[in-house]
Amino acid sequence: MDRTALHLEVRNALSLSDELSRHEHARGDQDFSAHLSALRTLFAELERDVGRFHDHALAAATGPAEHVGVLVEGLRERRPRIPLELRHRLVLLIAAAERVQRGLEAPWGPVPSKPVLGLPLARIVPQDVHSGLDYAGALAYFASAWLARTPEARAVGLLLGSSVAGVSLVTDYDLSAAKLVPIEVHEVLDHASGLSAAAAPLVLGYAKKDPVAAVVQIATGLLTVVASLFTDYRATAGVTRPRRSKGGPQPRVQRGPSRVRVPEVQRPLEGLSSAPTDWLPDGGTRFEN
Repeated sequence: MDRTALHLEVRNALSLSDELSRHEHARGDQDFSAHLSALRTLFAELERDVGRFHDHALAAATGPAEHVGVLVEGLRERRPRIPLELRHRLVLLIAAAERVQRGLEAPWGPVPSKPVLGLPLARIVPQDVHSGLDYAGALAYFASAWLARTPEARAVGLLLGSSVAGVSLVTDYDLSAAKLVPIEVHEVLDHASGLSAAAAPLVLGYAKKDPVAAVVQIATGLLTVVASLFTDYRATAGVTRPRRSKGGPQPRVQRGPSRVRVPEVQRPLEGLSSAPTDWLPDGGTRFEN
């Protein structure tokens, strides 16, 4: 896993654990809040350590990785106790923590993708095999454009072939020229391109007028979707997007005309977010339920 990507993922996990810890503290679940605080402290320490790493000095850090793993298991056990509105953030935290654990255990190894709406259904097709299918699919779309007899089929073939080949060349996996597109984004685009290819001949009305091109596009699209459902998506560098802290929970109404100034320790993590928060402290203040 790339050092920069690992550092960003640690910051994502730090931001999410901080945010959820505030919510659980406000809900009165002190046990879970303490668990999240321990996770936040661990990620804060890892952020300092990873920030001092150099690529040539990266080595497997089994101790911190095991510690992260233990705390992640605790998150999974407590998931049923999390309110529905916070479940998505907890899923993001678990995914980020698992990627950090993987990056610490095997710094030079491939990084499993984060789940995307419960997908893939199973990790059966190796990433390199799927990558080869990506380029084969692009060639099939170009072939459909060459075989096409209608302008619609030709345009769809060229568009799909260009987009699939272009995305594959810049996806964060081994068989690409640049590691720019996160593997999770590539997974979503696989499904989008496959469904588009399968539907285009029917939607644009050239399935009967241009049967050869239509069959090639539909077959390639369906194969892409099926393969994507069972691909063991793995990134090379671990490119991801930053997750900004949203601060604490929604403010509760305070009796009286004035509002209590939020202490600095209750504000979003500096550097991770500039989002304001009106979370009010519990101590010494009366609130309405």
